[in-house]
Amino acid sequence: MLFAALGKTSDRFQTLQQAAQLIDNIGNRRIQSNVAASTAIIAGLVLEKELIHRLLWRDIMRESVIYQEMQQEIRQKVWQEVRQEVLAEAKELVIQRVQQFILRLLNRRFGNLTPELTEGVQKLPIEQLEALGEALLDFYQLEELVAWLDLCD
Repeated sequence: MLFAALGKTSDRFQTLQQAAQLIDNIGNRRIQSNVAASTAIIAGLVLEKELIHRLLWRDIMRESVIYQEMQQEIRQKVWQEVRQEVLAEAKELVIQRVQQFILRLLNRRFGNLTPELTEGVQKLPIEQLEALGEALLDFYQLEELVAWLDLCD
């Protein structure tokens, strides 16, 4: 009904202002908060948010089940996004640390590796890095490392 009224009127501000006054007269605080939140959502389809905030945005809206549900959805979405980012960064950090550790072990066993060999190790996925960590214990010559890396290509 409000959306229809806002769509038909030439003065949407005044119509929303009248709706805000009616909302102020609602005695039940819970109903008042729900109606205010619902009105703000509907008004957002045709009015600027600054105008809506000026007329409707009150602390009472935070008590609305609609507002609280929207806040919960936003929190869950943000948490999922942050969690995915953190997990991706942690995975990358673990891979880098494993690479560094294996390269230190190889450098200790064979001396400084060539840039090509270092790059070959850095290109390995985590599963192959783990396998290289075990296999390097059996390497006695640099050629064995080269052959192992060739098999991975």
